[in-house]
Amino acid sequence: MDKNLIAEMTLEEFGRFIKESDTAIFPVGATEAYGHHLPMGSDWMVTYEVAKRAAKEAGCFVAPPITYGFSEDLMCYTGTLTVSTQTLISLYRDVMESLRRQGIKKVLFLCGHVGNIGAIDQVACEFMRDHGMECAHIDWWRFVFNINKELMESDFPQGHAAEVGTSILKYLFPELVVEEKMMKKERRAGEEIPNLYVYEYFTADTETSVLGDPFAGNAEKGEKMIENAVKTIVAFLEKWKK
Repeated sequence: MDKNLIAEMTLEEFGRFIKESDTAIFPVGATEAYGHHLPMGSDWMVTYEVAKRAAKEAGCFVAPPITYGFSEDLMCYTGTLTVSTQTLISLYRDVMESLRRQGIKKVLFLCGHVGNIGAIDQVACEFMRDHGMECAHIDWWRFVFNINKELMESDFPQGHAAEVGTSILKYLFPELVVEEKMMKKERRAGEEIPNLYVYEYFTADTETSVLGDPFAGNAEKGEKMIENAVKTIVAFLEKWKK
């Protein structure tokens, strides 16, 4: 079936498609400062687009995206919007319950914002425990970096609005990238301790919300990253559906 975006389907189309597939991708992200050159909706816009491409090949549903996330550490920048983790848990829980009642049995969260993972963990485990639903999640920006390391050229490509993000946005949404506003920001000097996180606002590291080198990004890299990501997600979905 060509149409699989729940938001664009009629009730009759949904009814026919649920007989073919019980799996949905649920894209979530954030609305936050993403440098001066990238749109503040980058996190959810990218995951929604990737979800659409992967679901079309794998033959599954795409749930409407959640465009808000827990972004308190970026509230120091103009334009960032944030919601609490408690709100996200309630929202994810309600959407999951609706999907379950409509016949969806497997849900892949495609998460474009690391601040949302705690809420996803709780809700996914609840629905696994209480309803026997199968749930999974992909931490999008870490995932796409790790499967495309050979393409990277800068020192901190997976930073914020850096090489990875800029490449992908240049490929998917070139009309929204303001190249003349790109700025580079290196990480703070000092000893790196793996898996240590200090809670602080992003302005402790960068005045612009950029961490890394967006000048290293280009649309050609972005295209390869997206192709690799979609291929990997589709392979997982096809195996998971069986």
